Amino acid sequence: MSHPPQPGAPAPGQQPYQPYQSQPQPQPPYQAQPPHPHQPPYQQPLPVGRQFQLPYQQQQFEPPVRPRRRGRRIAFTVAGVLAVLVLAFALLVVNNLNRQHQYAKDNVPEKKWRALVDGMTQALAAKDEEAFVKPFAPGPTQDKQRKVFRNLVKIPWQTARWELQAGDAVKGVLPVAFVHQVKGVDNRPIAETYAWTVSGPAAPGVVTAVGGDKDLMGGTSDVSYYPGPWEMYDELAVEVRDHLVVVSDRGQSAELERDVDVLAQAAKDDLAVWQQNKPPTDGVRSAAEGFFVVLEKNRDVYNKLYAGDGRENDRLEAGVNMAVEAADSDKAGQGKIMIGGSRIVMDTSLERFTSKDRWQEGVTDIGRHEMAHAIVAPLTADFDLGLVEDSTVRMWVIEGFADFMALHGKDAKARTDLAYKVKDFAFHDGLPPATAVEFYAKDPKERSANYALSADALRWMASKYGEARTLAFVAAHYGDPTGFQRQLTAATGLTPEQFQQQWAAHVRATLPVKR
Repeated sequence: MSHPPQPGAPAPGQQPYQPYQSQPQPQPPYQAQPPHPHQPPYQQPLPVGRQFQLPYQQQQFEPPVRPRRRGRRIAFTVAGVLAVLVLAFALLVVNNLNRQHQYAKDNVPEKKWRALVDGMTQALAAKDEEAFVKPFAPGPTQDKQRKVFRNLVKIPWQTARWELQAGDAVKGVLPVAFVHQVKGVDNRPIAETYAWTVSGPAAPGVVTAVGGDKDLMGGTSDVSYYPGPWEMYDELAVEVRDHLVVVSDRGQSAELERDVDVLAQAAKDDLAVWQQNKPPTDGVRSAAEGFFVVLEKNRDVYNKLYAGDGRENDRLEAGVNMAVEAADSDKAGQGKIMIGGSRIVMDTSLERFTSKDRWQEGVTDIGRHEMAHAIVAPLTADFDLGLVEDSTVRMWVIEGFADFMALHGKDAKARTDLAYKVKDFAFHDGLPPATAVEFYAKDPKERSANYALSADALRWMASKYGEARTLAFVAAHYGDPTGFQRQLTAATGLTPEQFQQQWAAHVRATLPVKR
């Protein structure tokens, strides 16, 4: 979600968000089974032995000799021998098949690739740089990964591992994920996904290039969450506080050191309000308890962080919170989603950070706003693009809650800012827009009014029905956006129409909007 625009900022460009459809994962090649051994030929019965008579003697006739059954015994003997041979041969074949299967299992490409990425996981845990860069080709690729390694070891990880996304490379490209969880920040592990260009089978030096996972058009996927700051910066500066990790490029470390404690207080403020009211959740998802922030003054870099080939530049945006899917989000079920955590990026070139007299207020404001987004992001249960009102978390709830938290406990400032932002605004008695396309208007005044009126709607709700009910409404709506009417009635006792009418009357009675 975006922070409200800077006063007087020019109109933004487009702000599309395209979901990445995961490509099918290639499977290990099928291991053909050897043909079954031929069965021995069917055995014909042996002829019964000839009958013999004693020679005629003494001119007397003896009774005939009873025929002997040697042929049958021979047949049984031969059959028994053959049965033993067949059994022995079958055992030999089975043993051979087992050996072939084990050989194949031990030598499939997947096992070798897995050993390679497992080695990186172990190397990071052991802080062994040489082992970490071993898979990468000497030269620029390996040099870049050395910098990545030196940045990664500065982050307080709860989990950090590399995983294959396929059993083998396809056309020289192997998909790999960096599954990680920042300690004290993320609820669940999340994944940054890569496309490794490889020159052959798994071996030292085989990875010749590293980039973000690709989308269907061949560009870097917007949901690869690549590049992270550890890839973007040659040298990372990191500051850690309770419930907070803030990073920047080493060249911007002075800004980082100045702002970190102000942001840490903003984090404590937001978490205190949330914990004091303790909104109920679904028992599966829970609100975030920590924050990961990147400070960046270069707008081009700002737009590229976590955003593949880069987002469209929106000059009215001062900061953004990006909710990131959990690595195991597929377990949530069809049409559902699990959010593992959030990544916040702030543009430090803007007045909130550069003002000589009010920079602390500005940093607190944007910090509280973006961290409020991050708190409720893990409560999201439905995959949603924010395009259809009845099935989306309404934008006036999303941005209204963030601005409600930004100015929480600052009622006088909230009233002053609200009056300034809606002065002469054409108010038509409706709640602010529900969809992203309408809410993030290109006109700066219209967008500012949307933010301000959204916060006022929740502030008015809290004044009438209490903060606990207001935050419970927000939490419930994130969990089930289709239940808006039921959720609003549970919080206020009003239908959506009644709520809108009463709030609109309050706006017209207290604010300088156009009538």
